[in-house]
Amino acid sequence: MIHIAIGTKAQFIKMFPVMAALKGRGVEFNLIDLGQHSLITEDLREEFNLKEPNVYLSQGKNISQVSEGLIWSLNIICKGVDKDKITKEIFLGRKGICLIHGDTVSTLLALYLAKRVGIKVAHIEAGLRSYSYLEPFPEEIVRIVCMRFSDLLFAPYPYAFDNLKRMGLGKKSVLLSYNTSWESTLYSLNKRINFDFNVGKFCLVTIHRLENIFFRKKLEFIVELLKNISQTINLVFVQHPPTLEQIKKFALEERLKSSRIFFFKILSHAHFLHLLEKCEFVITDGGSIQEESYYLDKPCLLLRNFTERQEGLGENVILSKFSQTNIDYFLSHYNLLKRKEQLNFKNRPSQEIVDYIFYRKFDLT
Repeated sequence: MIHIAIGTKAQFIKMFPVMAALKGRGVEFNLIDLGQHSLITEDLREEFNLKEPNVYLSQGKNISQVSEGLIWSLNIICKGVDKDKITKEIFLGRKGICLIHGDTVSTLLALYLAKRVGIKVAHIEAGLRSYSYLEPFPEEIVRIVCMRFSDLLFAPYPYAFDNLKRMGLGKKSVLLSYNTSWESTLYSLNKRINFDFNVGKFCLVTIHRLENIFFRKKLEFIVELLKNISQTINLVFVQHPPTLEQIKKFALEERLKSSRIFFFKILSHAHFLHLLEKCEFVITDGGSIQEESYYLDKPCLLLRNFTERQEGLGENVILSKFSQTNIDYFLSHYNLLKRKEQLNFKNRPSQEIVDYIFYRKFDLT
């Protein structure tokens, strides 16, 4: 049996191609929703035509606060105390292999549950490293732990595969042609959407990193930056709930009141990618959006000091490091920032993952 344990919006988006590949081959799989973003993922399942999860570990809430995350994590850890209960209620009494993804708390909890009952684990999107334990936090730490203890590692790019080899993990690592997010991007861009929105030229903005929004000085810097940019171009600001809460907490709403700043709540993946395709440039602190910007050859100002991804760096992506010099360079040169490499539209990493699992003949009973 193949078990897929995921819990966040990004994980559902990036694991969709793998689930579609399994479905296309008529392969049964056990979908376990850990519930980190349970309200958002309900909509995503409909958007990507995914089946209802076989198992829910949490429902009815998106985890947006640190305190909520701690309670949610402890509840799942407590469920892992009884091995028989994990085996029967989470893994449906079947052995096999559990696919986990990325670098979230859901990733770590899924690893814990599978290892607790002796189920093999394959880590998808392995090998990405920022080499800073605090940025992104806790993602860098989660990745290191999950890569060490997983049985199989799927690296999306050569540099990620090289990182795994440097960590002494090369023997259990597999190099893919691309990341699975590539397939999700193609899928969403090919969808026809109804989006009555026309503001002329605009910059797309999305900010959500804990190290950015939970520190007043950093968030004030970002808000002031957006305010200044809105004087020369319209901004479309897609707000994550925690970001909105922190802006209100630090009383920064007034600074963002402008006829040139348009606010949206979380959008569907297809709606967001169509905005990304149409915008002049994007300002973000998200690694996944850095990657999608690379695919679409869209200028990207990355509001981080470190990134675990190399896609677009020195090409269409500028790592700001919160340096005004770097930011000014981006704003004055973004029209010149282009991806150098042509992408291969035929690459299907999800098929490569499924092929490898079955070729190696893991015990899926």
